[in-house]
Amino acid sequence: MAAATFAACRRLLSTAAAAAAEKTELAIPIAHIHRLARAGSLAEINATLAPLVPSHTIAALSALSSVGLPERASALLGTIPSPTAVHLNAVLSPLLRRRRLAGLVPSILAAHASIPRDAFTDSILAKSLCLTSGADSALHLLREPSSGAPPSLQLFTTLIDCFYKQRLPHRIEELWRTMVQDHGITPDTAAYNVRITYKSVNGTVDEVKELIHVMREEAGLQPDVVTYNALMRAMARVKRVDEAVKVYRGLEASEVAPDCATYTCVVGALCGAGRWSETEDVMYKGVKRRKLADLGTFCVLVRGLKGAGKGRAARRVVVGLRKKFPERLDGPWRELEEATGLPASGKEDDGEEDGADEQPAATTAAEF
Repeated sequence: MAAATFAACRRLLSTAAAAAAEKTELAIPIAHIHRLARAGSLAEINATLAPLVPSHTIAALSALSSVGLPERASALLGTIPSPTAVHLNAVLSPLLRRRRLAGLVPSILAAHASIPRDAFTDSILAKSLCLTSGADSALHLLREPSSGAPPSLQLFTTLIDCFYKQRLPHRIEELWRTMVQDHGITPDTAAYNVRITYKSVNGTVDEVKELIHVMREEAGLQPDVVTYNALMRAMARVKRVDEAVKVYRGLEASEVAPDCATYTCVVGALCGAGRWSETEDVMYKGVKRRKLADLGTFCVLVRGLKGAGKGRAARRVVVGLRKKFPERLDGPWRELEEATGLPASGKEDDGEEDGADEQPAATTAAEF
């Protein structure tokens, strides 16, 4: 559920914050800075970022927090003339990815008390409090948001998500009613996705489908990739693999683009069913689109291929990853090379023959 939760949280970003995150990926060499941070090469990090700070300040702030250097990000924030809430959020938002760093959010806010806050700042603070002290500790933000504005849809969605993680669905109904009836806030796709994601892990496929039906027919909202990922996870959890693949094929034929979580779910489900040819096909499509399943899923895939007598196919998977994502196959990802017995060069050994591949099953567009 972690990958899905993170994806859902990203969709709570304001337009400005989402743009800042996109600029970070485009303008700042994050992978290189991560390597420098792991090596403790702080001087090299400074040298890398220094020429980028004047033109990509928000991206630089986010990069420093992303690699676990919030103190440096906070210090840089203090040097910016007339900083905005977007600058502040760029420092705070990446901290939510690690529980230890999430606890720093209140102190960084206190250190920059003069910088304006917005609805997204309230959501970040709420998430921080939820991670460190539980959802109840953040409820006061509904009465007194740090931004000074009325409580927003993003703030309610964050709190609802946190109560779901604490397995307190009855509290959700209270918050949902407060949001809709007392504050007149109309839930959006992200808010429904929080409920759908919870049901994908703790409910039935029919319950997930019912929520999607309510979202479509009663709220007039269209499902997005997070919605469909949750539906596929619910199906995969109860071994309804054909149905999950059917939904995935429907995404491929629609305007909703699959994401990394999609490929993690579908590849994992097909691996569990031992459908190796289909698994390879889905995996290669994800790699081609630069949408990687997670490391654990790839480990299951390459070991499963080897166990099925498809050692050459397993090595091709890793060689393909090295060619497409040379910067990613570092650190823990080298486990894939070890699992397939690849030499340091990553070249494939042609001496081993694979068994015959199974024929992929025919699939059609997703239907509900």
